[in-house]
Amino acid sequence: MQNNTTMKFFVLNFVLLFLFNTSLAQNNPSHFKSDIDFGGGTVISTFLDVHTAKNQFTITSPKNADVRMMGGFKARLGRLAGKLPKKGTIIRIKGTPKSDSLFGEASIPVFGKLSFKGTTDPLKGTLSGVFLKADGTSVGTVQGVSSAEDKFNYSTLYPQLLKTIRDNIYSKNVLQTKEWKKFEKEFESLGKRAHDDIELFFGFNVLTPKLPFTHLTLLIGEDQAEEEAISPDDEKQVSTNKSVIFEEKNDSTAYLQIKNFSSSAEELAAVLPGIVANKAYKNLIIDLRNNGGGGIDAAFALAKHIVTEDLEVGYFPTNKLPYIGYQSELFRTLNELQPKSTEEFGNELKRTPGVKLIFRKPVNPVFTGKLYVLTNGGTGSTCEPIVYALKNNKKATIIGERTAGAMLAASPFFVERKYMLLIPIADFYTNDGVRLDKVGVSPDIEVKSEDADEKALEIINNEVSVK
Repeated sequence: MQNNTTMKFFVLNFVLLFLFNTSLAQNNPSHFKSDIDFGGGTVISTFLDVHTAKNQFTITSPKNADVRMMGGFKARLGRLAGKLPKKGTIIRIKGTPKSDSLFGEASIPVFGKLSFKGTTDPLKGTLSGVFLKADGTSVGTVQGVSSAEDKFNYSTLYPQLLKTIRDNIYSKNVLQTKEWKKFEKEFESLGKRAHDDIELFFGFNVLTPKLPFTHLTLLIGEDQAEEEAISPDDEKQVSTNKSVIFEEKNDSTAYLQIKNFSSSAEELAAVLPGIVANKAYKNLIIDLRNNGGGGIDAAFALAKHIVTEDLEVGYFPTNKLPYIGYQSELFRTLNELQPKSTEEFGNELKRTPGVKLIFRKPVNPVFTGKLYVLTNGGTGSTCEPIVYALKNNKKATIIGERTAGAMLAASPFFVERKYMLLIPIADFYTNDGVRLDKVGVSPDIEVKSEDADEKALEIINNEVSVK
């Protein structure tokens, strides 16, 4: 589970913008210390080299970034396999100078092909530019200045990052594992080698999958108090696209795709009562494929329309509770929480030994027909306790693939200026003692992800024909 504020940072950290002045001498590289601003306070600092030749310019980020992020052996293998860029440069932009302006193109991860436009002031040695989507919408801006520097100093940052993790991780026991000790050593080495934010960001997040737990992520975030991190801006960002899609598959079957649990609470509250009120719907297909989770409020918005009796979800112990593994009697002492928001849930976890979560039987009308839940490897976090509880209590038929196995309660922590960590602050065990993190939930009926919806309809149609 994670707070809404973290969603916007995952898709922004690949994008870089730049500009070059055509008055610079041909074949003479120029070096600029640059800040790339993606809006919402997300600014990535890097260095960019500009080369001109035959009325063409090429902009590149520091060479051998892949070596510094993952080591020489893995970098060489990646380059040979064509999975890593030539010379280990993460950013490469090409274009044509026109008068005092530059016009170029770049293929940027997440955003695809973008247009680049910029201007420069050769007297001041300053650069400014913008990347645009095909419709002319700005993806971000860049401001650069000529500099002799070629590396940022992270010597005070990486120790603070490690200390913040140690102080807030859900269990001190994981800090004694060989995986954590290896991670610490490798991240300290990365902190000394990294030249810019790109290398620090990617390098950190390349190392974390090797840990025995999920949800630890380095992000480039807004420089503000943690309490302000859960901001209305997050809602504005995701509200332009629907998070919930409703369809009627046939006269007796409703289909509900929930893309995330970060921005779907209001949409679920709006659409579910209509499904419940339609007595013709005897079947409800809930599609959680590629739903990476999100907030607790959306989970409750769903539960209050499909839970017909009290449903025990599980326990969220924190580092304030001395435990090793599942301890039934100890966990039962945790306070029950019915949070009104994800923020309330996170704050409770930060100050207590943990909580136990129960979906209480709602007072409003609920769906009483047959439930079918579609899952795959992208079904994670908040989704997984719901999937497990419905399966374990035989409240739904789970169809598709095993879920992601990414189930811990995480919260953001700003460390220094713009650098933010998403840290798992609470472990999770189901009410009967199963730890889902790094394990996931297996389906009742296993089929390929892309075939799960057809399989659900096949089962429904077969039951109708038998009747």
